[in-house]
Amino acid sequence: MAFNLGVLIIYTIKPGLSILTFCLPLASVSTVLLRLWEITSGQKGAMKKIKKGQIIDLSYKGRDFEAIVIDPNGMGNGQPTVGFGFGMMQRYSGLPDSTMNGWLQGLPEDDFECLKVPSGNTYRVSRITGLDKNEYVVLEVRDWFDLAFDVLEKPGRVSKPIKTKLLQFVKWFAIKGFYAGAYAVLKGAYTAKDDRTLSGWMEIRLAGVIKRNKYTDFLQSQGCEGYDYAYWTDCVYTGLFNMQARQMKQMWKLIEGDKSIGRNYIPEAEGLKAVAYCENQVVELFVESLEQAHEDAISFTRRKFKLN
Repeated sequence: MAFNLGVLIIYTIKPGLSILTFCLPLASVSTVLLRLWEITSGQKGAMKKIKKGQIIDLSYKGRDFEAIVIDPNGMGNGQPTVGFGFGMMQRYSGLPDSTMNGWLQGLPEDDFECLKVPSGNTYRVSRITGLDKNEYVVLEVRDWFDLAFDVLEKPGRVSKPIKTKLLQFVKWFAIKGFYAGAYAVLKGAYTAKDDRTLSGWMEIRLAGVIKRNKYTDFLQSQGCEGYDYAYWTDCVYTGLFNMQARQMKQMWKLIEGDKSIGRNYIPEAEGLKAVAYCENQVVELFVESLEQAHEDAISFTRRKFKLN
């Protein structure tokens, strides 16, 4: 299956601070979600058997969540449209069910309902009876991503934590969709193994970001500033891999499988996991000395990840 590789979107958080993120062409998002489900569930040929109200299990941050088929031929013969129910959007994207129900408006003259968000834009919703006999209030995926960027840009009363969670959800599937398209072009296929590897890599990087924030906050609480952060980061990388952070990251970019990386070759995903573990150990083991805490954390991490 070939994919259009998509477009870049700049999301402005505040003047002077923007995030550049990738998003698939909206017309292909539903197809990509169906393809990801077909791959991960092992349902070969499932695209020919899709039914209205069918529940699709997909993975997000190591957990399953459900999408729903709205119309098996919504974008043409064999090209289904897919949507998210309000409950799933609340659980994983952060938008409360109560908020979305507050935005819900009926348009009896057109015989359908819509969500009217703080910007004033409206998005059509459908009431679908699933094959599991439950009723779902569903927003089609293309409209959902439009709504997500709309809310991120003009949030109204939507809180900052919800905006952060919403952005993480959008980024997760933008990245997955891009790699699915890129692998299809480069290798002719995007396999279940590719999907598992990509999900694991993304989860490790996400966990590393969370622990990294904890580590840098801790260093700040100990009076670190400016160059101090780079110094202690290099301390971790040199202790684990015998290279400074910049050198190690450059090696990961340029060389795959070269056993000259560090004391023993370690893939980037495993290396980032080791760094996140070590930095977390520094926080946990600290008593009086930052230097001693780093030495102890590096020693434990080298043993745990067999870096000796």
